[in-house]
Amino acid sequence: MKKKILSVMLVLMMIVITACGKVEIDIKALAVKIAEDGIFAEEMTVLSSDVTLKRYGMDSNDVEECIAYAATMAFVDEVAVFKAHDIEKVKQKVDEHIAAQTESYKSYRPDEVPKLSASIIKVKGDYVIVCVSEDADTASRIINEYIK
Repeated sequence: MKKKILSVMLVLMMIVITACGKVEIDIKALAVKIAEDGIFAEEMTVLSSDVTLKRYGMDSNDVEECIAYAATMAFVDEVAVFKAHDIEKVKQKVDEHIAAQTESYKSYRPDEVPKLSASIIKVKGDYVIVCVSEDADTASRIINEYIK
């Protein structure tokens, strides 16, 4: 009897510990909060999930859901939030996207490259958050407050 009670208690403790470690982020609310904060060079446009995945070179099997906002091609400003199935692969694709943007804008708009150098890429649980803007400090503060 004591063994059964102990076993049940251990299982319940494991469930509680696992549940407490789970992070849930409302990706749409976070992206909207960042996009509408006025830290971008121009008004941001929401992108469909298909366009977002293509833009970042991702496969839909790697991402449960995503949302992104971007400026016109004249600016590198963007914000994207991914809920990932494969966090490492999504993070890698984000890094590759930032590197490709940096390479493209070196000759097209070199004045935009510092934004890419200061880009924010945060991983929290199953989420990858990306932000490229002139005001990386404000973007980082918004993200940190949201994902506490």
